[in-house]
Amino acid sequence: MKPEAIPPVNFSMRTDFSRHRLVRAASLCVALVCGQATHASEAPDYRVTQYERALTVDDAGRVTAHVKIAIVLSSDAAVQRFSQYVVPYVADLQTLKIDDAQMVHSDGNSVRADLRTAVLDRPAPTTVTAPQFSSEHLRIVAFPATARGDTLRLSYTLTDRATLFPGKFTEVVTFPPTEAYGGAEETLDTPAGMVIHIDARGVQKVSDTTTRTRRVQVYRYRTPPDGPVPVQADAVAALDAGPYLVATNFSDYAEIGQVYEQTARPQATPSAAIRALADKLTANATDRRQQATLIYDWVSRNIRYLAAYVGTGPVVPHSADVVLRDGYGDCKDHVALFIALLNAKSIRADNVLVNLGNSYRVPDAPTWSVYNHAIAWLPEFGLFADTTGGFAPFGVLSFPASDKPALDTATGKMLHTPAQNGENSASSIDYTIQIRDDGNTDVTGTITLRGQVGIRPARLLSQYPKSRIGYDLLRQAGLTGTMDVGAGNADRPDGPLRLELTGTIDEMAIMPGPAALAVPTMPNYGSIKSFADFVLREADRPLDGPCGASALREHYSIQLPASVKIIAIPPDLYRNSGELTYSATYRRNGQTVEIERDLARNFHANVCSGETLKQWSAIAREISNDLKRQILYR
Repeated sequence: MKPEAIPPVNFSMRTDFSRHRLVRAASLCVALVCGQATHASEAPDYRVTQYERALTVDDAGRVTAHVKIAIVLSSDAAVQRFSQYVVPYVADLQTLKIDDAQMVHSDGNSVRADLRTAVLDRPAPTTVTAPQFSSEHLRIVAFPATARGDTLRLSYTLTDRATLFPGKFTEVVTFPPTEAYGGAEETLDTPAGMVIHIDARGVQKVSDTTTRTRRVQVYRYRTPPDGPVPVQADAVAALDAGPYLVATNFSDYAEIGQVYEQTARPQATPSAAIRALADKLTANATDRRQQATLIYDWVSRNIRYLAAYVGTGPVVPHSADVVLRDGYGDCKDHVALFIALLNAKSIRADNVLVNLGNSYRVPDAPTWSVYNHAIAWLPEFGLFADTTGGFAPFGVLSFPASDKPALDTATGKMLHTPAQNGENSASSIDYTIQIRDDGNTDVTGTITLRGQVGIRPARLLSQYPKSRIGYDLLRQAGLTGTMDVGAGNADRPDGPLRLELTGTIDEMAIMPGPAALAVPTMPNYGSIKSFADFVLREADRPLDGPCGASALREHYSIQLPASVKIIAIPPDLYRNSGELTYSATYRRNGQTVEIERDLARNFHANVCSGETLKQWSAIAREISNDLKRQILYR
């Protein structure tokens, strides 16, 4: 499993804005503690009445942050959410001191937390599928006597003991538009001679004062009078949606790439052992792309994804020799070994940094925090490669890595990964459905998945027994019966994934007639119905969000019993709205009805706005209605 997105700063996670600045000291290619937040709360549940963050930066780029927070808890849900408040920090690089914690009741009385017994520390949780062993910790403050109407007050000091990059700092503060802020203030106190680049989107500068030695800038934010926008489950990251403030003394993204490359490139130097392995893997291949494919397949299948580091480990990979010896590594380690093996065959590959989550843009002020994953760029073939997934064909990225700004650390250039579309991701299903006299059915089918859409199913086939996969396919389709799954070519990393299915579906048709049969959504890994439902459900969403664009084809051959007389079949349908093309054909041949449905989504990006979804609503509604059309019989 790949790491989650950099989470937006929001209080619904029971954490605070320090999470975002901490990303500069957090890891590349790890599953961050909170993941991509879903904003489980409604804005009226709580309101941030005070957020003051005062940063002092020294000449070495070390930051001391004094933070004060006040949150009014207006509901029982907010009480449950904030009665234990989490402040993350990186133990190797920072110290954290809770200065004060108290709960102010609605009658004005307050109860202070006992900082000796009510402050707990533990390592940040990790996932089994993306294991991480790091020094990121969570300091948990347990507030006493919490009730609806109370105001949580917390102050703490976060101090850098060292910097992730020598002499460099980055401050990232986001104010998700789904959260209510009565007042927020950011104070930046930096050396007068330090050049600071700032990108303040929707955040107002209120003062800028320079003395002989220091420069102090103050920014403020307040939620607009019309209040926060409704909560949206799947939205772009906070740095995409804004408002936010980014401040850094990095000059540009090329400098970030240069600093990373200085330590990463030497780790990819091919040794004698690596040259020998590269020669062995490519012994029967003379074509250079085939050589690269063979090396990619070997690293994907033989090097486990595992992150283990402290100190500068988040940004400095292990040497390729160490990764080869250990048989595991995080994304940076994977790239180091992959590049070393390619270089051994004189094939160039560069380190590339991307965001593996819901962030689709980078701020104007360069920030390291947008990057949480490393992949490789092979300019000779014009493709990106990510060996950490283990199941993606060569040159195919997962959806979270698609349509993303990609920093080539060797050249400093900002590249862009391809968006998901029908060229790199396609699903095709073929089902023969034989209806018995009792209304139950015998089913045989084939699911063919090409490119991105096949990555997750291939992983599932390696992790679970096929009986479990068959059960899950039926359950997800809302059907009952039996389903046996066979993988025709699961071990072919360079071709489409094909699953062969046989089984029974209970009570698909009413027998005897007269009656009508609507073909249900059959087991698959990407249905036309899901897309139509998504558009109609999300058309009013306030924020942009990710949207996939795999090509979808569904073919059904429905055989009715000889005792049945077919009265009517649905009419054909063809609709085109520029980016969307849908076609459905219905043909009868004796007791068999052939149904062919195709959906092409010619998206140039994998981010859709609510306005775009509204424009698609008409065709989505026609698709939804077509999927409900019935075969009439008696």
